[in-house]
Amino acid sequence: MEKAVVCAKCRARLPVNAKFCLQCGAEVSDEKKIRKEEFVVSGSELLNRVKEIIHEGNIRRIVIKQEGRTLIEIPLTVAAIGALLAPILAAVGALAALVTNCTIEVERIEKE
Repeated sequence: MEKAVVCAKCRARLPVNAKFCLQCGAEVSDEKKIRKEEFVVSGSELLNRVKEIIHEGNIRRIVIKQEGRTLIEIPLTVAAIGALLAPILAAVGALAALVTNCTIEVERIEKE
């Protein structure tokens, strides 16, 4: 599992103690840090793992990738609204039937 701080503006990876982005110069807020986690799962585990991640909360974005290609991105605003979650989970379930192994990339908001 990989953890990193990323710039909110340009999404560049940053050192954990960075005050400014090395690529775009944006100030890195001390209040919110973005932690990135990656999980490699089989297709049969995909839907259940995505449901668990959404249930855990503090999520900014979920990206499902296979072999480096992005298959689906789920922004926090969609994951937070229950009525819109059902079609997204149906799409994730359909993906699970088609892929063998994939990577789930999760961006969490951490408050210090």
